[in-house]
Amino acid sequence: MVIDPRFDGRLRDGVALLPTLHPGDSHAATLVETQAGDLLCAWFNGPGEGEPDTNIVLSRLPAGSDTWTVPVPMSADPDRSEQNPVLFVAPSGEVWLLHTSNEPHDQSTSRVLRRVSRDGGLTWGPSDVLFDHLGSFVRNPIVMLSNGDWLLPAYDCDKNGETTVVQLSSDRGRSWTKVDIPSGLGQVQLSAIEVAPGELLGYFRSRAADRIHRSVSKDSGRTWSAPERTALPNNNSAIQVLRLSDGRLVLVFNDSSAERDQFRWVPDGKGGVRRKTLRTPLTLALSEDDGASWPYWRNLQVQDEEYRDNEFGYSYPTLLQTRDGRLHVAYSYLRKTIKHVILTPEWIEAGDRLP
Repeated sequence: MVIDPRFDGRLRDGVALLPTLHPGDSHAATLVETQAGDLLCAWFNGPGEGEPDTNIVLSRLPAGSDTWTVPVPMSADPDRSEQNPVLFVAPSGEVWLLHTSNEPHDQSTSRVLRRVSRDGGLTWGPSDVLFDHLGSFVRNPIVMLSNGDWLLPAYDCDKNGETTVVQLSSDRGRSWTKVDIPSGLGQVQLSAIEVAPGELLGYFRSRAADRIHRSVSKDSGRTWSAPERTALPNNNSAIQVLRLSDGRLVLVFNDSSAERDQFRWVPDGKGGVRRKTLRTPLTLALSEDDGASWPYWRNLQVQDEEYRDNEFGYSYPTLLQTRDGRLHVAYSYLRKTIKHVILTPEWIEAGDRLP
C-alpha cells in the first residue's frame, strides 16, 4: 500500500495533511487540546466506511512541534467497523475517546464504546461500552454546561431512519439520561453550544440536503424545540458550531444544497448513477448575535484539480479554539487524509460580509 508523500503531517504556513495508516478512507476527524498543550486528532481509517477493517486511529501534534505523529490504532475489532470518533477532555484532565462500532454496513447494530487516558493521550485504558442500545451513534463533542452537566449529542439509527437524541450526565459521565428531540427524524449529528446559563442552541445536518436546521433548549438540554430550517445551506453532510472565548459563534459547513441543484452524478454501486450533493466549498461563518445572523463568511477550501475525479469533496469538519486563541479546523480531504488548518477568527472577518 502506497501512502501519498504529501501526507507527512508537517505544518506549512499553518496547513498540514496528516499521515495515514491505510490509503483507502480517512474520515470524521475530532480534535482536542490536552492540558499539556498537545493536540490530538482521531478519525476512522481503513478500506472504506462500514468495512470491518476500518478502525479508529489517533495522531498527536506535540506542544511546540510542527509535525503530526504517525497515527496509532485505537480499535481493531476484526468483525466490526469502527467509525465517528469523539474526543473530549474532562475537567480532571482525563481524555475520553468515544466511537461507534457496528456490524459491517449496518448502523442499526452500532454501540458506542469508550477509552480513557489519564496521561494526555499517551496511554489508554481498555475499551468499554458506554451505550449498548443498538443503533446508537455519535459525531459531535460533549458540551460541559454551566450547571455542571455534560451533554453529548447522539442519534439513533434503525431501519426506518435516524433520529437525534441528547445524552445528559449529572455525575461526570458515570450515568446518562437520554432526551428525545421532537420531530428529530432526518435531523442528525446535532452540534450544541450554551449561549447563556441553561440556554442552548443546536444545529443539525439535514438528510434532505436542504438547510441546516436549528433547535433551542431553555432548560439545560432537558427539553428542546422542534428543529426548524435556517437560511444556512446543508448538503446532507456534517457541520459543527463553536463558541469562541469572546462569546462569538463560528460555524463550519459546506456552502452547498440540493435546493440549488448543486450536485454531481456518481456511481450508485448497482451499475447506475445517483445524484450526490456537492461537498464543496467548505465554509466558515461568524456570528456576533448568538446565531441570529451570520454576517461574515469565508471559504476555507474550494475545489481543486483532485476533486474533478473524486466524489467525496471536503467534509466532516471539526473546530477547536486553543488556549492561545487560535482556531483549528480539521476535515476530510477527499477522504484520502485529514487536513488541519490553523487560522484566527479575524481571518473569517476579512472575508465576505453578507448583506
